Amino acid sequence: MDFRNWLFEALFKDFKESYENTIYSKELKIKELEDEIGKLKKMPEDERKRQELIDKLNNKYPKKVIYYTGRDIPNVGSLNLDVRGFFINPECAEMQKISSKWSHLPDDQKAFKCLEWVIDNIKYTPDKEQYGLNEFWGYPQEVLKTGRTDCDGGSILLANLMEVCEVPYWKIRMTASDTVGGGHAWVCYYRESDDTWVPLDWCFYPTKKSIKARNDYKNNKNYGDIWFSFNRKYSFSKELG
Repeated sequence: MDFRNWLFEALFKDFKESYENTIYSKELKIKELEDEIGKLKKMPEDERKRQELIDKLNNKYPKKVIYYTGRDIPNVGSLNLDVRGFFINPECAEMQKISSKWSHLPDDQKAFKCLEWVIDNIKYTPDKEQYGLNEFWGYPQEVLKTGRTDCDGGSILLANLMEVCEVPYWKIRMTASDTVGGGHAWVCYYRESDDTWVPLDWCFYPTKKSIKARNDYKNNKNYGDIWFSFNRKYSFSKELG
């Protein structure tokens, strides 16, 4: 076999293998889609509608892994952390003790009870005063241990307490944004009854209005442009869904 024939056969073999792999890959994707469609068809109507709602909320805006320098450590510097890591194991005993007793309530009441507890039991304290640091996002256990924190630590605690008493993750968004008072972290909650996201703010603009009485965050002049938001599974680079 001369060199040209050998080269032709080698190239043809590579092309054939590449083509077959591409076809196989596409067939797998088609099979996966067919399986997902099959699962949806088998779901009871209510369950299927709920899954469609969850997918809509989780896919309305682009997902993006958000790394934030949320913890200044002395002699180390700022740690660049995936923000989703601030949602901890919901079986945490300290949080279970506080909010598991509300698990039997409707989601709106669970969210309100958690907010009310944080407002009543956590003292707002700037990071500079508490730690001598410019920025220190506290984990829930740290906030519970000290009983004080700034906006982000209290909001992280609130979001985690809501999960402990079984508010679905997709109804909870930790949110970082501009506000009238400057940069701020707060929780936004999805009120399913009217397809509306409402603010749960424990420190800058706290209120004990019922969840039903709260306005859409988009109509609240206290809150400006959103930098990012996140829940346990996803982080988002645009406005809330």
